[in-house]
Amino acid sequence: MTLSSFEKRLDVAREQAALWCIRLADDDLSLTEQEELRAWFEADEAHRGLLDDAVSAWRAVEEQAASPGLIALRGEALEDLRRAQRGRWARPYRRPAMWTGLAACLVAAVVGGIAWKASLPDVYRTSEGERRIVELADGSRASLDSATVLKVKYESGRRRLWLDSGRAKFSVAKDPLRPFSVAAGDKLVVATGTVFSVERLTGQMRVVLYEGHVAVLDDKTGRADAAVPVKIDGAPADRLLTPGKELISSTMTSATVVAQLDPVRAKAWESGQLVFQDEPMDLAVERVNRYARDKLKIGDPGVAQLRISGVFTSGDTGAFVDGVTAVLPVHAVAANGVTVLKIDRGQKNSAPTGVSSTS
Repeated sequence: MTLSSFEKRLDVAREQAALWCIRLADDDLSLTEQEELRAWFEADEAHRGLLDDAVSAWRAVEEQAASPGLIALRGEALEDLRRAQRGRWARPYRRPAMWTGLAACLVAAVVGGIAWKASLPDVYRTSEGERRIVELADGSRASLDSATVLKVKYESGRRRLWLDSGRAKFSVAKDPLRPFSVAAGDKLVVATGTVFSVERLTGQMRVVLYEGHVAVLDDKTGRADAAVPVKIDGAPADRLLTPGKELISSTMTSATVVAQLDPVRAKAWESGQLVFQDEPMDLAVERVNRYARDKLKIGDPGVAQLRISGVFTSGDTGAFVDGVTAVLPVHAVAANGVTVLKIDRGQKNSAPTGVSSTS
C-alpha cells in the first residue's frame, strides 16, 4: 500500500469518526446505530482512537470557538440530523442539501480541531503543596515544584518548553541535533544534555546548573533564532555559569548576576524543605506561598526589605510565621484565609537580619 492510499483511507476514517461524534453528541444511539458503531470499531482497531480524538476535538471546538455563528451552525446541523433520523424509516432517506453542507462544515471543524489540538503543547501542572516528576517523550525528565505550570512541545528539529510559573528541574536526554530550550518570560535557557533548574519569581528568573552546560539568552522577540546571549560584564553568561552556580536575572532590568550556590540548599526543595540564606522577605514569602493554601501577604514595604535565613518545612506556614515574628520586628494579622505581615512599630530595637528555624 502506498503512502498516498494510506492517507486517503485515514482521511475517510477521520471523517467517519467526526460524523459518529456528531451523532453521539445529538442523543443516545438507537440499537441499530449501536450495531453499526460496533461494526465500525471491529473493522479497524484504529477507529476507536480516531473517535476519541474527534470527541476531544469537538469539546475543544465548543470551548475555544464558541462564536455565535458556529453555535448556530452546530445547532442547525444537529436539528437537521434529528429530522433525518426521525424520517429514516418512514421514507427512503435523502440527505438534505443543507445537512450535507453543515455536516461537511462540522466534519471540517472537528477534523481541523484534531489537527489544532495536536499542535498545542502538552501542559503539566502542580497545585500548592504538590510535586511531581514528568517523563518526557525524548527520555528527558522534568521535576516540578509546587504551583508550577510547564508547557512542552516537541518538534522534529527542536524541543521547546515554557515555564509559565513556579520551578522545574530538568535532566535532559542528549540529542545534539535537537536543542532543549526552556522559555521563562523573556529569557531562554538552551541545553543539549545537562541537569539544571529554572525558577520564576516576581521580577526574577533563576537558573541553577547542576551538571553540564547551558546557554542563557535574551528572547524579547519570542523567537529562539533571534535571541542573543545574556552577558555579564561583557562575558557571555553561559561561560560564567558552571555547575554549582546560580544565575539570577531581573525580568524588569538588564541586571544579571552569577552566584556560588550551596549544593544542599539547591536541592532542598526536592525533599520538601525551604532553605533561606540572607533572602529578602518578599521572595521568601513568595516561595512559602507556593506550598500554602492559606497565603501570606506582605502588608508593609518595610517587611519586604528585611532579610531572612533559616530552614523550614515546606507547607508549614505557621512555623514560618512563628519564626519570623519571634525575632524580626514583624507581627502577623490573619483575616479571611490570608495572613498579613506588617512591621511591628512598637519594637524599638534595631531589626535583626535573619531568623534561624528548623521546623
